[in-house]
Amino acid sequence: MEILLIVSVVLILVLSYVIYNLNRKVIKQEDILEYQVGYLRNVSYLISESKIYVEQLDEKGTFRSDDEVGVFFNFMKEIQETINAYRLPEDYGKTTK
Repeated sequence: MEILLIVSVVLILVLSYVIYNLNRKVIKQEDILEYQVGYLRNVSYLISESKIYVEQLDEKGTFRSDDEVGVFFNFMKEIQETINAYRLPEDYGKTTK
């Protein structure tokens, strides 16, 4: 009977340590994930802002495609169109509780 009690206590202690250790790792990963989501949302915000800025410049018609500046501006618009695909949805990373 004593052996069963000792084994039970040891098993409970080992399992408690395992659960504590796994919980600590999960909390650390959640912190990393939260940081990465914030980083991605900031990058997405910058992409959105640059899109708005390029569109505003393009509306004014300041740049013409017949000179070097116009060619460069058209190239920048193509780059902007490419990076627009990497914008995140508005609700990305938000938790539902």
